[in-house]
Amino acid sequence: TGGDALMSSDKSLETILNGICDMADRKRKANKKRAQGKKYAEIIRVRLGTRLPVYLPQRITDELIHLLTDFRIKAQKAGIRQFVIQTHFESPMELTPESIRAISMLQEAGWLVTNQHVFTTAASRRGHNAKLRKSLAEVGILPYYTFSVKGYMENSHNFAINARAMQE
Repeated sequence: TGGDALMSSDKSLETILNGICDMADRKRKANKKRAQGKKYAEIIRVRLGTRLPVYLPQRITDELIHLLTDFRIKAQKAGIRQFVIQTHFESPMELTPESIRAISMLQEAGWLVTNQHVFTTAASRRGHNAKLRKSLAEVGILPYYTFSVKGYMENSHNFAINARAMQE
C-alpha cells in the first residue's frame, strides 16, 4: 500500500519476496506447536499493486517473470496459495499490444491479474467503465474493485459524483 511494487529493482523485490516467504514459513512451522486458538494468522495471499504494466510494460521482463515464478513456487511450499498482481488500468485505450503482452507474461508465471479502477471524472464518462471492464475481461484481467475519489480540495478536479458511479 502506498507505492508501486514493481518500481523496485529485481534484486530489491527478490529480497522483499524472500522475506515474505521466510515469514510465512516461520509462522506455519510455529503453528504446528501452538494450541488451537493460539495460532498465528498465516499468510495466504501475496498481492503486488502496480501501474507499470500500463505505463511502462517494458518493466515486465523475462528476468522479472523468472523471479516471480521462482517466488511463487517457493512460497507455495510455505503455504501461500494466492498470487495476485493488481493493476490500475483507467481506460480501455491503455490496453496496448505492449501492455497486453506484459499481462500475458504475468499470467503465464502463475499470477492472477486484477484491476483496481480509480473512478475519476475522466473515467466516469457514460459507458467508459463498462467498456474498460469488457476490454479487461478479454485479456483475462479481473475487476477487483472501483475506488471512488473523495472530493477533497486537492483532488476535487478528479471527483466523480456518486450518481455517476450508480449510473455506470
